Amino acid sequence: MYPLLLRKFLMPSYEAIKKRNLLKYIDEYESHLSWSSEKLKQHQWNELTKLIDHAYNSTLYYKRVWTNAGINDPRDVTSMSDFEKLPTLTKSDVNLYYNEFKSNTVPCTIKKSTGGSTGQPFHFEYNTDSNTRREAVMWRGYGWLGAGLGVKTLQLWGSNIGELSTFKTIKNDLYHRFYNRKILNSFSMSKDNIPDYIDSINKYKASAIVSYVNPIYELSKYAIEHNIRIHSPKTILTGAEPLYEHQREVIQQAFSAPVYNTYGCREFMLMSAECRSAQQLHINSDHLLIETLDQYGKPISGMSGDLVITDLYNYGMPLIRYINGDAATLVNSPCSCGNPFPIMKSVDGRKLDMIRTPTGKSIPGELFPHLFKEFKAIHRFQVRQTELSSIDIIIVENSPIGNNIKKKIINEINKYSKNELTINLLLVDSIPLTISGKHRITISEID
Repeated sequence: MYPLLLRKFLMPSYEAIKKRNLLKYIDEYESHLSWSSEKLKQHQWNELTKLIDHAYNSTLYYKRVWTNAGINDPRDVTSMSDFEKLPTLTKSDVNLYYNEFKSNTVPCTIKKSTGGSTGQPFHFEYNTDSNTRREAVMWRGYGWLGAGLGVKTLQLWGSNIGELSTFKTIKNDLYHRFYNRKILNSFSMSKDNIPDYIDSINKYKASAIVSYVNPIYELSKYAIEHNIRIHSPKTILTGAEPLYEHQREVIQQAFSAPVYNTYGCREFMLMSAECRSAQQLHINSDHLLIETLDQYGKPISGMSGDLVITDLYNYGMPLIRYINGDAATLVNSPCSCGNPFPIMKSVDGRKLDMIRTPTGKSIPGELFPHLFKEFKAIHRFQVRQTELSSIDIIIVENSPIGNNIKKKIINEINKYSKNELTINLLLVDSIPLTISGKHRITISEID
């Protein structure tokens, strides 16, 4: 009953106070599920041309860069092939010309940071309407997998770094209760306290579970090995890293529930979600334009390529043809499930190594970008483990890192390693890329 109560009575009042249109956008995006693929493509093109016109006329960056590329009028972009000739955008471009990306007509109201899969902290902004649309797209994707608005949900997810004030703790608790969900901090989970997490799951009895892949996989293995019965939700959603079939099978065995994968990133939130019948990742193409490029910058399909994303509705700080550092495979064939959205066959480049301790604890790789994004003095980092008793934190500085910051980093990591690791902070001028040209943020050489 609560999803109905929330959507029909509580949310309208909350929306009126907040002066936003989440329910309206959820209804709008859900209606697109009945569209044909041709109608979706036309909608995407219409929204893209509006965005191009806005970015050209209201930002310094796009007018300057596109003019240099031969685009003297946004109306010169008349087809997708024209669009694909526009310069791509990197994190370095945004960092270097940050203020030039912000619109002079639509104010940004939200600032975010991410450690990202590249290990380089990245900062960006967007406007209120864009944020509301992102939430609506998320609820649609979660909704078609049984974890929609108001469904009783347990999230095994990364939590805030550092200590929260009492006021902030109470506020967060009330906020999650309103949405009928409970948060368990996946960064704090270890082999020793997995039984406590299982107890919390069994007591809460959620209809849906949303989790990082590795934490719920490790928890599932533990439950199977120790013959522990876990509450079976109606659905389980995973994200933040690739879900491999052997992991899906173990999680499904432990929970006796279907497992579905999602893909997103902090810059755009939910980008794709699996369907129930065919387990294909469907791209939110009515909200985003997603491309894959080969090593020469040419569009490809059916093969792994660099992901390039355009947010159709961030008018505050447009990100157009933005390379997010991940790789994926897109295909043109339709899905048998009837969902009209295009398919992302696989996400190919987001695996983060687990850091391990002498007593068998595991620290998820996602902890480190979550942690280091809070320190503006850090330009780039890499976590390397070559022996079980220690880790090296390799850092390229933006500005000098004092003893206070070093102590905070070590103390935060010790919360999760329980002081089992010797933490070596190494300051360097640069961090070499892999042979494939990627930057791995965590490297574990422990078998």
